[in-house]
Amino acid sequence: MPSGHAGNANLGSLRPVSSGVASRRAQLAALYRDTIACGEAARQWFDGPGRDWRAAQSPVAQAQAAMESLAVTARLLAVMNWLLDPANAQRAESDELLPLSALSHDDVLAFGDDHPLAATPGGAIARTSRQLLARAQAICALNGDH
Repeated sequence: MPSGHAGNANLGSLRPVSSGVASRRAQLAALYRDTIACGEAARQWFDGPGRDWRAAQSPVAQAQAAMESLAVTARLLAVMNWLLDPANAQRAESDELLPLSALSHDDVLAFGDDHPLAATPGGAIARTSRQLLARAQAICALNGDH
């Protein structure tokens, strides 16, 4: 599933963070683009075909899908909030390697193959949102003092 103009990430197979491959600024820029792309894909699917798909599911599956949709939003907002923190923006531009601010967002990163969304585009979006949160946490760990 291509992400469109916001980034070139293939949802579901985003590259992991590497401390030696790109600058911190480049890592943050890529994370920003990928987060925007995932958010756009989530909006298009969960508000479009995913809504019809969910309506045809059992009440339990509908609830699980709705909860995951909210969790995707929460993950993406946590990453975007962290990226847009003025302290991080200033530190990413600085020549000094000042530590980035902490990112605290507890989330269950497991997403089982038995989840109702697993075989849908919503499943790829849910997995990608988890990868984005994990990437942000890894960047934070590599560039923080926590």
